[in-house]
Amino acid sequence: MLRTSILIKNWIQKVDRAKVLYIVLFFEFINAGYYFYFLSSYGYLPTPFVFDKNDTLMDFYNPLYWVVKDGFYTAFNSVYPALNYFFLKLFTLGISSDLVIDPFQLRNDFPIFGIIISFIYILIVWVVVNIGEWRKVDLGNKGLVFLACILSVPVLFGLERGNLIFLSLLFLALHLNASNPWVKAIYFGLLVNIKPYFAILLIQYLNIHQFNKLELIRSILIAAAIFLVSGLLVGINFIDFFKAYLSFSKNTTLSVEGVVALPHSVAALSTIKKLISFGEGSSYTFWFSLLKVINYVSVLILVCTVLLKKTTRLELLIAGIIILTNFSISTGGYILIIYIALIPYLLQSKEYVKLLFLIVLIYSLPLDWINFLELKYSYTYSYLGGNLFINEPEFFLSIGSIFRPLLNFSLLIFFLTHLYRKYPRMISTD
Repeated sequence: MLRTSILIKNWIQKVDRAKVLYIVLFFEFINAGYYFYFLSSYGYLPTPFVFDKNDTLMDFYNPLYWVVKDGFYTAFNSVYPALNYFFLKLFTLGISSDLVIDPFQLRNDFPIFGIIISFIYILIVWVVVNIGEWRKVDLGNKGLVFLACILSVPVLFGLERGNLIFLSLLFLALHLNASNPWVKAIYFGLLVNIKPYFAILLIQYLNIHQFNKLELIRSILIAAAIFLVSGLLVGINFIDFFKAYLSFSKNTTLSVEGVVALPHSVAALSTIKKLISFGEGSSYTFWFSLLKVINYVSVLILVCTVLLKKTTRLELLIAGIIILTNFSISTGGYILIIYIALIPYLLQSKEYVKLLFLIVLIYSLPLDWINFLELKYSYTYSYLGGNLFINEPEFFLSIGSIFRPLLNFSLLIFFLTHLYRKYPRMISTD
């Protein structure tokens, strides 16, 4: 593993990065071309897009519907903090709740919202690759960098879902770019109030060798203030909200098919056992369950390592991002888009530029046209196919559903291994 890591590092440092960008775009055009061909031929998108082809953009329209119906925190039991509510509220102007029956009718009656939100998300990616550390990176044409990000598999997956994770990408980039500690804490507060699991990034202040009590308290207080004030404005029952959030975290509402379409951690691979009939008493299910244990143990070891070893600020940032993309299946495969904010830091690091190799493979390797497991469904509608009714469609898991989480887990292991080689002692005394 050590020799492989050194070879990859040397290759990345010597290669013309502009040429690598063209290679990445070449493979991404293969991916996009395959998805477009499949959609035009069969009327629905293939793997890695979720198997319910009528669910396109519903990560946006489902919560929007309950904002329209004024049941966001009652009937819907939303686990989104109130900042999401206010953002979605912008799209409800002029919509009568009496005329909307369900989220699907809302999508059919107001398809313009889907176009607008997709444009906003694409604009966010453009902003992210033009601020902060990205401005220090010279890869030639900035437009090609933006295109490579947009055509990456996780971004395409996130766009198809319409998920609000793109707002998190924006606030994450702004948080990392901010130099003023108060502004930095405000962006962190906004970030956590879009997706609370980004609180994991507090790890950057918790290392015992550079414990930053002031920034830790500042970040927590501002995030809490934003949560409480915005929550009170919409009338959140905070006890019910925390119960719903804990229940969601423990028993994610994501379907098995949704998890394995674009899995991001080996813990997600453990759910494949629910799609395969091994027979009663088969030992194969144990090995799939073991993947989840391996994932959680590895994440825990990484957390302890970066808290106890005398790590750098960059290493704390890398660790936080890697933990976010590996620790839970409830984050969804679109969590992989946050690597866009990390890439410029890796490009400028001689020590950690080698990690880019695995991220590039996750983003662009054309793996989804190779199928390995067929899944049968009786029927479905395809929204992108023009509400086309598909009788007995054939769905497959692709090898991309296996390789992407393995590549992401390898990223964790390579980084963890490097830390132990660099810092042999767990707790440094110097």
